[in-house]
Amino acid sequence: MDFKPASVPADMLRTFGFVVMRQFFDADPLADEIDRVMLEGLPSQNAMDYHGIRFQYVPMMTAETPVSLSLLDRAGALVATVLGGSVLPTRAKGVRYIGNTPWHTDSELPITSIGCIAYFDSLNAENGALRVIPGSHYPEYGDAIRALGTAGETTNALPSHVIETEPGDLILMDEHLFHASSGGTIRRQWRVDYLRVPIDADDARHTKTYFENLYRVDWDGGYDVDRYPSYGFAWRNSGRAAVGQLEELGVYDLAAKQEAFTRSRKRS
Repeated sequence: MDFKPASVPADMLRTFGFVVMRQFFDADPLADEIDRVMLEGLPSQNAMDYHGIRFQYVPMMTAETPVSLSLLDRAGALVATVLGGSVLPTRAKGVRYIGNTPWHTDSELPITSIGCIAYFDSLNAENGALRVIPGSHYPEYGDAIRALGTAGETTNALPSHVIETEPGDLILMDEHLFHASSGGTIRRQWRVDYLRVPIDADDARHTKTYFENLYRVDWDGGYDVDRYPSYGFAWRNSGRAAVGQLEELGVYDLAAKQEAFTRSRKRS
């Protein structure tokens, strides 16, 4: 499921739950930007542990992260062709993963969302490449995997596909797809997730729920929310179509409440 940047095979993504766009972008400028953001935006080197996933992250949605915003736009154009309409981004972010990642999905909501993922090291089965179970984004298959009791475990016993990548490759992945990683140490990642602009009341309700889950009011991301907010001034004043659509959904208010919680934690 490897493809050149000329086109996105939407049927392959729908069938297997992922595709890889080989050498979609120039990795070096974005890698440098991520390293700088991590240095400036993380007051502590302590990693968070969320259901066995150890990581640190910083949003990359400000004037200080132009390379990230450029790739966000290019990735959004790809996803729009897959979903057949205009799309909404969550927030681009630089992530540092540490150690193994257990089997899990990123969403269980009844709405399609696509993650766009890039790594900045050569990754294979031995050093932490992303592993996926093709087709597990389909509800019946995903439920059958959950019934096995392996969700949340780190194991290579499940039949899976290892997505070997080089810097510059971009993975598009349905967020309902089971995925994991093993054998790695520290892995740098850039990621942004997309949903289609709601077309009816049910879509709008599920989309709001998606963002409410993302921007939980009691979550402290551990990064400098003033220097690197979820949606910076450059984004909010960029004139992109998604800017106003996110505002109508109340996404900026949700992100602001989460950031206020993080500030309160720093004062306590």
